[in-house]
Amino acid sequence: MRGRLPETRQPQPQQQAINCETPDWDFDPVSWRQRHATDMSDEPTDEESIIQEHIYDTKADIQMSLSQPLVKIAPYNPAPNERLALLGVARVVQRELQTLQDALCCGRPPDQRDGDYTPAPNWDSAYLTDIINSWNEPVALEPDYCLLKSMSVYELGKSIQVSVLGHEKVQRYLNMALTLAQRGERILKTKLGPGDAADRFWRYQTMLSYIYHHQAEMVITLIKKQQESAGLQDQKMVDQVCDLALRALRCFHRGMRWHPNVNSVTAISNEEPFKDKEWIKMADLADSCLQLIDDFAARQTWYRHTLKLLQGALYENRAQADRFLGLISKTHLEYALWIYEQGETASAVVPKPYPMFQEMQRASIAVASPSPDEVRSEQHRLVIDTLHMISLTCKAPHLVHLYIREASLWIEKLKTKFPDEPINPSYLYASDFMASKDRAIQAITQHRQAHSLD
Repeated sequence: MRGRLPETRQPQPQQQAINCETPDWDFDPVSWRQRHATDMSDEPTDEESIIQEHIYDTKADIQMSLSQPLVKIAPYNPAPNERLALLGVARVVQRELQTLQDALCCGRPPDQRDGDYTPAPNWDSAYLTDIINSWNEPVALEPDYCLLKSMSVYELGKSIQVSVLGHEKVQRYLNMALTLAQRGERILKTKLGPGDAADRFWRYQTMLSYIYHHQAEMVITLIKKQQESAGLQDQKMVDQVCDLALRALRCFHRGMRWHPNVNSVTAISNEEPFKDKEWIKMADLADSCLQLIDDFAARQTWYRHTLKLLQGALYENRAQADRFLGLISKTHLEYALWIYEQGETASAVVPKPYPMFQEMQRASIAVASPSPDEVRSEQHRLVIDTLHMISLTCKAPHLVHLYIREASLWIEKLKTKFPDEPINPSYLYASDFMASKDRAIQAITQHRQAHSLD
């Protein structure tokens, strides 16, 4: 927190009563200053105008995600003869996978000591029926054989039966599943010819995305283990994670384009949304890449990927808007804080510091606008963190002071509205610091007034 005294024309003695003021969620630096300044004719400064533009652009972007009508994509309902033919293909895959699983052997039976205890499917009739019932796309027997086998090998590869055999064995099964899915996609495109017809077969791209996603997570786990043991991370492994995540992201967007977002064709309006979970899982992977990267341009790219994915989840499920807006705000704030912490290093990477300064300022403005009755303690904290973050990006002393004071108002509101919740010690320090500055400014103002009268 900066310790500069603000310009003396801005703070007034009556502003000392922090507890009596009610902060506005839709914070605007110009309107706030006009409410609290003695000279109501003051024009906004260039910096205030820039901040206003950032606030407007950020909120307009969020409102666009909230206002766009959701496009309902109903699942394809295969005809009885299609279902029967696909079931026959599934039974062929069933026999092959049971043979493959029977060939697996290890030193001991797997158990909970091996971490994520995910057993391989039994590939029985119930399992096959569930796959066919949830197929939800047209049937193309030859490529679907490759896809079904890819799905089955993928499930086996990430199961505990293969995990206990080691990282290389899991990677081998994932590569096998990847090869099968790619082969099925090539056969499908050959059968359908050029054009976008293959895009409607969303399972192929979605399956490829799952495999790349899992491979990326495996490398991330290795990087974390390396950091714990040696305190360093291998840049080649980081590059590998980013490459796998980017492949997963490309396949994900193509698969989501036609992925159904309702569970049946008969009750479209009554179904609960579920595709937002896919967006969140991919956003978590993008955020993991974001945390591994130190390069400014690459981090900026993954920051934008993460925001786009979170906005996709918001688009799919407006009922969870508060949760997704909170995640969007958190992503903004963490990115802004990272830029701030880079200091001279970041300025050396980007020749002109001002564009980076604006990037940080834009990222700092992260708070959405729910109604006051819906504001929870988590959202109070987001507002406080945002206001503190913006104060770090301001050059004008009166703006630094203005945002810190607004944060202090929210801290007092948080303490009053949620008295049983623990308060971050840094919030209490900031609030006390602001109160001491107000007292000092009040004393200075009174001293000047007394001497001017003399």
